[in-house]
Amino acid sequence: MTIAKVNGVALYYERTGRGPRVVLTHGAWGDGRGWQGVIESLARRFEVVTWDRRGHSRSGDGEGPGSRQQDAADLAGLIERLGPEPVHAYGSSAGGSVTLTLAAARPELVRSAAVHEPAVYGLLHEVGGARVNELLAADLRVIEEVRRLIERGEREAATRTFMELALGPDMWDHVSPEARASWIANADTFLDESRSPLEMWNVDLEALASSPVPLLISYGTASPEIERVGAQELIRRLPAARAAVLQGSGHVPYRTHVEAWVDTLVSFLDGIERAPIASTPG
Repeated sequence: MTIAKVNGVALYYERTGRGPRVVLTHGAWGDGRGWQGVIESLARRFEVVTWDRRGHSRSGDGEGPGSRQQDAADLAGLIERLGPEPVHAYGSSAGGSVTLTLAAARPELVRSAAVHEPAVYGLLHEVGGARVNELLAADLRVIEEVRRLIERGEREAATRTFMELALGPDMWDHVSPEARASWIANADTFLDESRSPLEMWNVDLEALASSPVPLLISYGTASPEIERVGAQELIRRLPAARAAVLQGSGHVPYRTHVEAWVDTLVSFLDGIERAPIASTPG
């Protein structure tokens, strides 16, 4: 059991393999065990670090489950504890928003950043348009229902409702009992994470556009429409970013399309490792 005390919180993390360091950040409700299906493949070439965000599973709570900014500060502190070299940072969903926040605020810590369908409700609200507004309103209604269920102590119902929103209506019945149990146990963390979703799930586009950190943004063709639209809007707003479309994949390709996910990420990282490290403003 490896614990790092960061920002007053005990953060659980694991390291596997040797090589350039890759740090994987999970999304809402989850924990570092969600990456189990890809660690072995990545660890043949890289040192892979997985961790539980504050309030999730094996990490401490601090003063609460944590905002996007707190999680990004925790990730920065963990990276500093791991060693002096900048890392390849990867995040999925809400973990993608954390990763982008880190890349914008602390680019000197990040050799590259890669995200899959990061949560960017604030950006979608800004974009507007009839279809985007319809999708956003529908998601926010479900999120409010999820919050009510958690507050009433109905954690399993809340978890299933959220996962059907994020992953699709059929996914709940196809995940392992262990994954379900982990998500249910972490349900309360969603109360803080979703308190102001338009603010909490957003990114600093101006900082990212001027950042020297190479960026990969991916989405799956089978993901819920709002997830695809969010990633596509980020790609449009950040034209220097590399885009990747995972055919047939949904919101968690590292669980459902392991080979395609690994190939996409490793191809991106290989290109970064061959390139010189860009200097960052002091």
